[in-house]
Amino acid sequence: MVKNDDYFDIRNEPWLNEGVFKADPSERKAPPAAGGDDELTTRQNSVEYEPALTCKLEQPYIGDWIQEQRQRCSLAGNLGVTLLAALIGGPFAVVGAFMAGRQISIAILYTVLFAPVIEELLKQSGMIYLLEKKPYRLFSAMQFLFAALVSALIFASIENLMYIHLYTVREELDNPADYALFRWTVCTGLHVVCSMIASVGLIRLWKRQQADGRVIDLAGAYPFFAAAIILHGLYNLTFSVWNPLF
Repeated sequence: MVKNDDYFDIRNEPWLNEGVFKADPSERKAPPAAGGDDELTTRQNSVEYEPALTCKLEQPYIGDWIQEQRQRCSLAGNLGVTLLAALIGGPFAVVGAFMAGRQISIAILYTVLFAPVIEELLKQSGMIYLLEKKPYRLFSAMQFLFAALVSALIFASIENLMYIHLYTVREELDNPADYALFRWTVCTGLHVVCSMIASVGLIRLWKRQQADGRVIDLAGAYPFFAAAIILHGLYNLTFSVWNPLF
């Protein structure tokens, strides 16, 4: 085996010696160099795409890559992916809210604090994924609003059915029809409004990415998510105090 001192000696640089370079035998056992999980990650981490080498200072990271990939995508494909992201977000939020609710014994704390956070984040999970991993699929702010609407309606529908048919004893209600009407109108409307507010934060990130070609930072959407979460939490607090059945 080649001694480390000899191996790292500059006098052993291949271009200073004739013949084929002889690698350290121990390198055969070394794990392969870690690569990115996908092409986007590779471009973010590779020195090949540094602005100094690409001479594209106005799009220092992935702006050109987004444009290249966008040319390969059809409108139907982009719309299909958006619909899929919307369909995923609603059920994810239901599962996340259900699993988190089982871990918290103080009902009012979960209802007012944890549930709004989990639900508003997970309802946007599909579009967050597209924004982070497949931004070339996004071409219009309407995609975010559409996904927010569909995700909220799916989440609200599942939640309403569970509350009306599983969680509430009909004998405890003075008027079951009014209760169902309240859930399908007021509760559903709340979820739609909160999802729309959160989606504005994602639209803001998307527009910024279109302008400078940089990788998104979700922190830029936090104020809008916070607004949606606070509104949702205040609603839950109000109706929990007024009438826990609602």
